[in-house]
Amino acid sequence: MKRNHIKAIFLMLAISLLNLGFIPSNQPETFKHDRKLRRSESYWGLHFDRHVEVGDKNLGATLTEEMVDSIINLARPDFIQVDCKGHPGICSYPTEVGKQAVSYDKDPLALIRKVTDAHNVPLFMHYSGVQDKNYATLNPEEARFGPDGKPDGKNTSLWGPYVDKLLIPQIKELIEKYHVDGIWTDGECWSTHPDYQPAALKEFTAKAGVTVIPRSKEDPNYKAFLEFNRQKFIAYLNHYVDELHRFSPDFQICSNWAFSSLMPEPVTVNLDFLSGDFTPKNAVNTAAWQGRCLAGQGKPWDLMAWSFTGDWSTTNTMVTPKTALQLCQEAAGVISMGGGFQIYFRQNKDISFQRDGFGIMKEVADFMLLRREFCKGMQPVPQIGLLYSTAGWKNKVDVVYHGDTKSQEGILCALLDGQHAVEVLMTAQMKKRMNDFPVIVVPEWEVLEPEMITDLKDYVKNGGRLLVIGANGTRLFDDILGVKEVKPTEKREDGMGYDHRFVQVHNKYRGITCLPGTEPIAGFYATTDFQYRNGTAVTVSNYGKGMAAGIYADLGNTYQTNTSPVIRDILIDIMDRFFDGGMVKIEGSHKVHVVPGKIGDRLLVHLINTSGDHANPNVGCIDEIPALQNLKVSVVTDKKPKTVVLQPDGASVDFDFADGMVHFIVPELKIHTVIEFK
Repeated sequence: MKRNHIKAIFLMLAISLLNLGFIPSNQPETFKHDRKLRRSESYWGLHFDRHVEVGDKNLGATLTEEMVDSIINLARPDFIQVDCKGHPGICSYPTEVGKQAVSYDKDPLALIRKVTDAHNVPLFMHYSGVQDKNYATLNPEEARFGPDGKPDGKNTSLWGPYVDKLLIPQIKELIEKYHVDGIWTDGECWSTHPDYQPAALKEFTAKAGVTVIPRSKEDPNYKAFLEFNRQKFIAYLNHYVDELHRFSPDFQICSNWAFSSLMPEPVTVNLDFLSGDFTPKNAVNTAAWQGRCLAGQGKPWDLMAWSFTGDWSTTNTMVTPKTALQLCQEAAGVISMGGGFQIYFRQNKDISFQRDGFGIMKEVADFMLLRREFCKGMQPVPQIGLLYSTAGWKNKVDVVYHGDTKSQEGILCALLDGQHAVEVLMTAQMKKRMNDFPVIVVPEWEVLEPEMITDLKDYVKNGGRLLVIGANGTRLFDDILGVKEVKPTEKREDGMGYDHRFVQVHNKYRGITCLPGTEPIAGFYATTDFQYRNGTAVTVSNYGKGMAAGIYADLGNTYQTNTSPVIRDILIDIMDRFFDGGMVKIEGSHKVHVVPGKIGDRLLVHLINTSGDHANPNVGCIDEIPALQNLKVSVVTDKKPKTVVLQPDGASVDFDFADGMVHFIVPELKIHTVIEFK
């Protein structure tokens, strides 16, 4: 009996350990910052949210101080973001201002605040702003109205009192009671839709001088109505940001995706930092796009990866967690642009943390923290500027914010896959920095600001290199491209032929003929046979002191859905003609993204291994990324360096220096390496 009793004890102990989940055995000594970092100083963080729902109870039941302590000691974050109110509008802490859950076994937020304070780790709130289903349901007259004149049941109205009745008072409660350091407001610009509230319509008719309200994109003045709603969102944002800063000047505020690719405008709100959570799938390419859209806005910024993927077409809440390896590859594309990186891990229904992710947090932290001194605050060296036209975006989209930029993202991917260093510049940035870039690319914008067209033509005339892509976009520059239209834009399924290879393009084409002095580079073909040429696809010509190239088809979406090296290699050919390939050249693989940059006077070149299945929509989790071997690297430098060091390993490599270029071999690129020239 005694032996069986002992066996039973061991069995119960084993079950208990399994229920605890995985906690790495090599947990470090207590981690503590010397002081709390501002978000502008931060580089690496963790985000947790739950989106508490109606009926949730016993919040805090299994949450412990030891659990939070373990996360901080393992991940060593600069900040932590946790849930306080998600999109359903129910609070994960016992609020006296907002809507409480059914019950709380303890105050989760007070516990988390206590432990983060002990480690000098700033605590930020995940708070759903415009989107609050509970408030919209309880106060239908204060909800956003749809075109049918009915409350949408999900979003609050920017013309209603919500911001003053709930949002501002509740955040003040969080500041006063919990001394939180800042807020990451979710459900904001991307959840803002045209509002047909009577107050909104009255204001619009007075300002626009119209009597008929546009209710669909086909109606006159619909674009004006969208712009009217955009200006109201900015006013709403300014109102609560300024009020909270008056109340607590050190409080730090971010509105998720504000002034990003979803909202491509100059920053006109006193936000403390910019941020966004990018899509769980195709995340490497998405991070490359989103990071470049934030990097030029002049604010501290970071991006958030999701630690999981899933099928959200069902009500099943199960997900597929990503590996640490996968998340490190996603991180590399963000930190190489000088931004911060955070990861979203889920909280359990009772707001406790999921222990099985703790080991992943530690592995990613090890990767991140080794690279901090080579990434944080890095400024890219200007090479290729990709124009994000605010006017082009507004012409293209039929929403308040968000909208489709897949074609522009595809062009960026094709350029990056050709090892070109690219920055994305929104209209206001391009006006200021145009002459900093030896090459500018206009990616499939059918409308541009008139002054931008003039400025770009002057840029080429004075020695710049310009590539214009798109059937309709090129029409704006026919005079400097040296072409004449012979057939209007139409949607076709011809092939594009280049260098004895073809790619099928399901998109818009335009027929042109070359004027004297213009050189055709690639053509359209009716079939995969160069005998059957069907027009000119790509040209290059001289204009003034500069050069201009045109691609007379829309290629961006094709590169996203039917990726082909033909498109990539056409762009490589053009860039080689423009400036001999640029500052950095790589031989040995096209699965490398390149970012040259500087921190102070230090020259750094980031190499990111983009191998693997990250862009495969049928793959959720990746546990293998093939390393790249023996990459030949050439970098233009002002002078011969004393040493070339591969960081963060600190390994010096042999190099040759000739004609202003450093030549060397990188023996192995696993995920991310920084080449430092000393």
